[in-house]
Amino acid sequence: MLNKKECIQLLKQDVTPALGCTEPVCVALCLAHAAKVLDEEIVSIDVDVNIGIFKNGMSAGIPNFDHVGLNYAATLGAFLKNPEKGLKLFEDIDDEIKNKVYKFKDTQVHVDSSQTNLYVKGTIHTQNQTGTCIIQDEHTNVVYLSKNDEIKIDNKKSVNKQSNFISKLHQMNISDIVDLVNTFDTKDIEFLYDGVKMNLELADYAKDHDLALSSSFSSNLVSTLTAAIEARLSGCPLNTMSSSGAGTKGIALILPIHIVARDKQISKEKELKALALGHLLNRYINSYIGKLSPMCTCVMASSTACSAALVYMFGGNKEQIGYAIKNMTGTVTGMICDGGKVGCSLKVTTGTVSALLCAKTALNNAPLKDSDGIVASTPEKCIQNMAYLSKVGMKDVDTTIVEIMEKKKA
Repeated sequence: MLNKKECIQLLKQDVTPALGCTEPVCVALCLAHAAKVLDEEIVSIDVDVNIGIFKNGMSAGIPNFDHVGLNYAATLGAFLKNPEKGLKLFEDIDDEIKNKVYKFKDTQVHVDSSQTNLYVKGTIHTQNQTGTCIIQDEHTNVVYLSKNDEIKIDNKKSVNKQSNFISKLHQMNISDIVDLVNTFDTKDIEFLYDGVKMNLELADYAKDHDLALSSSFSSNLVSTLTAAIEARLSGCPLNTMSSSGAGTKGIALILPIHIVARDKQISKEKELKALALGHLLNRYINSYIGKLSPMCTCVMASSTACSAALVYMFGGNKEQIGYAIKNMTGTVTGMICDGGKVGCSLKVTTGTVSALLCAKTALNNAPLKDSDGIVASTPEKCIQNMAYLSKVGMKDVDTTIVEIMEKKKA
C-alpha cells in the first residue's frame, strides 16, 4: 500500500508535460537514444513496435512538422539526437532537421506481434556502427541501450521506482485511495494546478487557430475540452500536461474537473484534492486495463476517474464515488481505440458527458444494478471486468483495426 510520500512522488512522475501524441514521441525518443551513442552518418533505421504503438501513431500529428506516421517520428528522433529532452524532444525540430528527414528514405517500422505491452526497439546503422535502444512498459522507460557490442544500459529485468509505486497502487482499493487523498496538504499538491494552466493554453491555441471541430459545440466545457485535444493531436507546438503517461488522458481528466470547479466556485483546496484523486484513479484503472488497449482508455480510465473525482469534489462519500465508477462501467465500456488522431476529441467529449451524467446520478444515490451486464457489486470488480473484456474479449480487435487502417493506404 502506498504511503502519503510515495503517493505524491507517483503523482509527480505521472503528471508531466508532453509535446505531441505520446506514441510518436516514444518512438522518436527511442531513436534519439540510439542515435546519441553514434558518431557517423546514418545509413538506415529499423523500428519494431507492439501493435498498440503502431496503431496509435499512424495518424497522429507531429508538433512542428507537417506529416504524420511512425516512419517520420523515428527519423526525426534519429536526427534530433536529443533524448535529454524526454517527451518534449519535438521542441527542437527546425528547418535543417526537416530537410534531413525529407531526404532520408531508409526507415522501416514493423509490428512485433510477440510483444503485448508497450514496446519500441530502435536500431540505427551507420557504415561501421550500430546503435540499439529498447523502451518498454512506460513511454520513457529505457531498458536497453548499446553501441555495437558495448552495452550501455541493460535494465530488462529490473523494476523502476515508478513501477513499484504503480504495483502498490494496483493492490489498494478505492476507499484506501480516497483516505490517502484526504490527508494531502494543499502545498504538497499545488503542482497539479500547472496542468490546469497548461491544458487551458492548449485549448486557447486551438480556438485561436480555428481548428475546426470545437466551433460546432456551444457548451464551454465541451468546446474547451474538444479544442485542447484537437490541438494536441493535430500537432500543436505546445506542451500538454499528461496523466498516466498520456497527454490526451491528462486533458480528459484535468479540464472537466477544473471547469466544473470554476463554474461552481469550488475551493482550490477541494479542486486540487479532486485532481489528485482523479490522477491516482486514472493510473489505478490503467494498471488493470493496460498501457495500450483495444479500448479507448482516455474514456475507459480517464473519464471514469474524472467522474469519480467530480463526485468527491461535490462532497460525495466513498459509496457514491463507487457508484460513479459502476455507472461509467455500464455506460462507456467497449469504445474502441483506433489510434491517436483529431477525432479522439469527439470520443473524449462523449466520455466527459457520460462522466458528468454518471457523477450526477451517483450523487443522487442512483447506481446501476449489480445484475446489469458487466456491472459488478464493487467498483474494484467493475474495473476488473473492464480489464477482462479488453484483454480477453477484445484481444484480436487491434489486429482488425490495423488491417482496416492499412487498407486505406492501398
